[in-house]
Amino acid sequence: MSVAEEPAPPEPAGRTRRRARRIAVWAWGVLLVALYLYVAVQALVNLLGMYEIGAGLGTGLSATGWFWLVAGVALPLVACAVALWLGRGRGAGLRLLLLAAGIAAVAAFQLEISHLVPTLSFFV
Repeated sequence: MSVAEEPAPPEPAGRTRRRARRIAVWAWGVLLVALYLYVAVQALVNLLGMYEIGAGLGTGLSATGWFWLVAGVALPLVACAVALWLGRGRGAGLRLLLLAAGIAAVAAFQLEISHLVPTLSFFV
């Protein structure tokens, strides 16, 4: 004769909601950090591409070109680190807001570079 196992009692609704909220916050946080990484990788690809274009033209990158291209690579990484540092010890919503504000500032900065810095100034 086998003993019938009783099903485990269901989890309280509050715990389930907290777990779902925690998973959603982590998913949004990972997505925002992935956007920072995407922007940094794209800037690195841009730097390498401009270097190859300069080599193909028989010239190199100017000091101004190096500055803007390296700034484009470094800024997303620095902005992400600053947003994470400012968000430490704070609530999840504020951390997500800081990450979103940082990626928006990085995007605005890179748009300004692409519109205000002449492309020919990148080359010697």
